[in-house]
Amino acid sequence: MDKETPSLSMIAKVVEKRGLAVIDLTQMPLYNEPIVLPYVIIALNNRGWIRSEFDFEPDLFKEHDFTLLNPNHVMIPLETSEDYHATLVIMSRRFYGILAEMYPDNYKYIHYFLTTFHLNDQQYEGMKSCLQTLRKINMLDHPDREKLLTAQINIMAHMTEIYCTENGYAPEEKSGVELLMLRFHSAIAENFRTHRDVKFYADQLCLSPKYFGTIVRQTMGYSAGELIARYVMVQAKHLLRHHRKMNIQQVSDKLGFSDQTAFTRYFKSHSGQTPQEFREGK
Repeated sequence: MDKETPSLSMIAKVVEKRGLAVIDLTQMPLYNEPIVLPYVIIALNNRGWIRSEFDFEPDLFKEHDFTLLNPNHVMIPLETSEDYHATLVIMSRRFYGILAEMYPDNYKYIHYFLTTFHLNDQQYEGMKSCLQTLRKINMLDHPDREKLLTAQINIMAHMTEIYCTENGYAPEEKSGVELLMLRFHSAIAENFRTHRDVKFYADQLCLSPKYFGTIVRQTMGYSAGELIARYVMVQAKHLLRHHRKMNIQQVSDKLGFSDQTAFTRYFKSHSGQTPQEFREGK
């Protein structure tokens, strides 16, 4: 697993079983397809680059970049260089919760926005060594494995803080608006199957729909309704394309629509195609 490019199903199986996986990627498992993973991901780009979209915004992850990807965001890998190679640490929410309990000052909450910064050569070697140690610990079959892993990840967090300071990058406490977006995104991930109306999410955040909509558009560049629809469509397209044993009715049920007709109407209004046409690649 740690030596080959795994499929998304392989990643999910290992992470759910072990709580954490350390893998190497030389290419992404999918291209031009949205990926939504419910995991915290720490990534170090060893060489080359990958061009992608993160929450529908363009992103370029370059050699010796270090990044934190948070759960339930939408990533669309588009292209990698021929020499692309990255090391990823993927942890479940349960494992992240253990970190938060053991080191509350460092893990107060999962940030909403993508956090990436570049390492110089010396910093890169330090982080690479840290990840190699994490990989070795993760392979242990020992009752103290999780305790050792959390201690090593906390060391990595301190190293990251030092490197940020050395590079003149000082992450600030998230603003009220940024935390609001975090809560909105988490609410969509938890409720999109049963609630797709803006008013529900505004009520969850104790804001009027009009004021809530204004904040979202000013912050994200999209309306709240567009963000909700984009998230639903990512989930729908993923099921249609990669779970072909499920018929359209089953996909509709999985996404919480009242019936197949309602799902088809929703899907076509946001894509211009019916679910069946999309599945057949028309």
